[in-house]
Amino acid sequence: MKLYFVRHGHMSATPDTALDPKVGQINEPLSAEGIQQANKLAEELKDIHFDAIISSALKRANQTAEIINKYHGLDQHIDNVWRERDTGGYVTAKVWNDLFNFDKNFLPENTEELQAFFQRIYTAIDALKEQYANKTILIVSHGGVHQALYAYANKLPLSGNVRNSPLHNCEYKIYEL
Repeated sequence: MKLYFVRHGHMSATPDTALDPKVGQINEPLSAEGIQQANKLAEELKDIHFDAIISSALKRANQTAEIINKYHGLDQHIDNVWRERDTGGYVTAKVWNDLFNFDKNFLPENTEELQAFFQRIYTAIDALKEQYANKTILIVSHGGVHQALYAYANKLPLSGNVRNSPLHNCEYKIYEL
């Protein structure tokens, strides 16, 4: 399976952005900059054949996938399994780094355990490999999800800080799994 992984476009969340009570996470749409980023990426990917487009249910990822899909016309699959790690709210870059350090085991209140988060993503990847063997798919998700995918694809041990391959907004990587 060839997997194109895209991190969503820019959103305008701040430390004061309220959590969406339905999902327990920040669930903001793309900003004007994020829409521009997604349109630029859509142009870049328009000639790639995808057998499926899958996105996180969080607005910023779903909206990015919709913009990319305008050139593909596929039924877009929205799946909560591809949502970001639940941190119980907005966190700073420093805290975000600590949240991806297996050795520190930093777990603020209402935060999804790191091991459980990685297991959620690993299980989803295994299911995709079965369902889409010899296919090309696009997943639009989040930076933390990419850290788990990167660790999976590179068979990294789940120890230390696993923020090895951060992606910028609307940046993508290709994986052969």
